[in-house]
Amino acid sequence: MQLYTYHWEVKDLLTQFLQAFDGAIVKRYDANRNAGSNVGVRYVYSPKQRVLFDLVDKAQHITLPVVAFSINSISRDNNRVFNKTEGFYYTDPDNTVKNKHVLQPVPINIGINISILTRFQTDMDQILSNFVPYSDPYFIISWTRDGLSEREIRTEVLWSGQLNMNYPTDLNSNQPARVACDTSFTIKGWLFKKDADSVGRIFKIDNNFYNVNEVPGNASSAAALAKIQAALSGTDYTETFTVSAKPQPAAVVFYQSVSAGRPYKVDIFGDMFDYTTSVYVSGVSGTFTNTVTVSTFANIASLSAQYPTLYNVYPISDYAIESNNKITATYPAPLISSKLVFFIFNEAGYGSVSAI
Repeated sequence: MQLYTYHWEVKDLLTQFLQAFDGAIVKRYDANRNAGSNVGVRYVYSPKQRVLFDLVDKAQHITLPVVAFSINSISRDNNRVFNKTEGFYYTDPDNTVKNKHVLQPVPINIGINISILTRFQTDMDQILSNFVPYSDPYFIISWTRDGLSEREIRTEVLWSGQLNMNYPTDLNSNQPARVACDTSFTIKGWLFKKDADSVGRIFKIDNNFYNVNEVPGNASSAAALAKIQAALSGTDYTETFTVSAKPQPAAVVFYQSVSAGRPYKVDIFGDMFDYTTSVYVSGVSGTFTNTVTVSTFANIASLSAQYPTLYNVYPISDYAIESNNKITATYPAPLISSKLVFFIFNEAGYGSVSAI
């Protein structure tokens, strides 16, 4: 509770809400419905009572038309509270080996009052026509949280559907006539906690499977546990299945129309290609010019031994990720005949596949 948390959520949501409405134009029409001058509608963040008191000219007349916005309530939305979960993780763009941990935010409903003040009924009708057809029954605003700019948040803005009209009835000679309309919206937003400490990303999971003679029966919990431990002890056969996020190329298919001196094009098939960061090809000495040395994981202790530095490899810049299982790559024709090896990199490591 003592952590300072402020992500500008309410301010950003209200700014997006005002921008969704701002920009309306009121036209003046003659008796034949011919458009004349255009009048810009002012949008202000203030309660209607404050507008009536402040927005006056030197003659003490309100400069109309004007649309006033104000917050009337903020409440937790029980319908969007599912559980007290741990939130979600995402890649820190400033540290790709770490995941940021965003704790579960609190869903809130922000109640907004809108008051429209005009001098003429036609002005009121035009302003209502500007937003009512597009707010039935709701519209969506897109925004990003401060400190979380790479993640889009879509928020529903629900219209109450009510337009409460108020016409001038009792006026004295010093009061100008005006038409007023009150309506309301609910912004279904979020309030975020302070982000938790970053955690390391998981690139590899080893699963061990043990061969046992029988499945423990419905004994008591302690007895069942003892039976499982006895079954696993002395087991001769253990199978390990590894789930890895590194690229796993399996086959290379060359296009049929390959001519001497022209670029080669290949399809590489495998798994885990969605997050590919680079592709390289190598052969015997002299196969390519402009080769490079790649030591992407040299400074990462957990990966450097498993993925050593590569020498004399040619960087393929012209490649396309067709799917998680296919990459199409184009590279210059080899200078000499050679067995080629393709290397596919992502943040978890690299995989290789040979081709003739």
